Amino acid sequence: MNKRLQRSIIVVVLIAVCLPALGLGNSARLVPLIDLPRISQYLPYLEKAIATANSAIDILLSDGELAGNPLWDEVTAAAARGVAVRVILDCSDWSESITDKNRPTIDYLTVHGIPARFDDPAVTTHAKLVVVDDHLAILGSSNWNEHAFTEQAQANIAVDDPRIGEVFGEYFNRIWDNNLVPGGIRIPIDRIGNGPTLIPLPDGPETKNYARVLLKLVNGARSTIHVVMYRASYYPAYRDSLANDILNALVAAAGRGVEVRVFLDDCAFYPESAQANREAAHYLADHGIAVRFD
Repeated sequence: MNKRLQRSIIVVVLIAVCLPALGLGNSARLVPLIDLPRISQYLPYLEKAIATANSAIDILLSDGELAGNPLWDEVTAAAARGVAVRVILDCSDWSESITDKNRPTIDYLTVHGIPARFDDPAVTTHAKLVVVDDHLAILGSSNWNEHAFTEQAQANIAVDDPRIGEVFGEYFNRIWDNNLVPGGIRIPIDRIGNGPTLIPLPDGPETKNYARVLLKLVNGARSTIHVVMYRASYYPAYRDSLANDILNALVAAAGRGVEVRVFLDDCAFYPESAQANREAAHYLADHGIAVRFD
């Protein structure tokens, strides 16, 4: 495996613990956007958010295909009425198909006068992030393609809060300026305590914010942990990997009486991912954790 595969940009929001600088206050508005096959909350929410944008839209995507995607029409319409739009799509130096899927969109946006560019090909952008008017961040698992909009189960969230918008806006700017230095956006997990709050987790090369915070949450869980995941991996040859640390933390949680349930995709079209999920499922099941496949 190309080592650059591991230098990924991943964006996730967790709602669970306390980070004083971003405590969950009255100003934050959260909208879960859960999609099932033929039932989408994400698509109509995004269409409305883009259509009602006043000043700026920043879009960072792993997969932003042009065909069968009504969102790009909304994006070009927003730009035509004066909204400042910027788009970054993934470019890959290890998979030509990723770049080939995104190139028509870059060309289409450029023709319409919208600033659009590829990311650093040496870094895998896995993000699905939209920031509207500097205060509304929409992110989660949905790629921008017809399959994601119509055929797949997806989990996204919209967070309307200027502090969250500022964090992800700055994150977008760093990628736009090719200034996302390795380890440059680490979250200080020692500030995380108990109590509900909102934690933005922008990730880049060498930051591991998501994994570090997730481990802290799992290790501190007292009653339930429910996991829905496209892919999970267990690496018996690499005992000190973060993926193993997370699985072992789930096992330890179950051992202290926490209800742990894990739901994985069968990845029927991707044999390598399917095998990884089976191996992770066997490891968890062997340690008494309930695992199911879709």
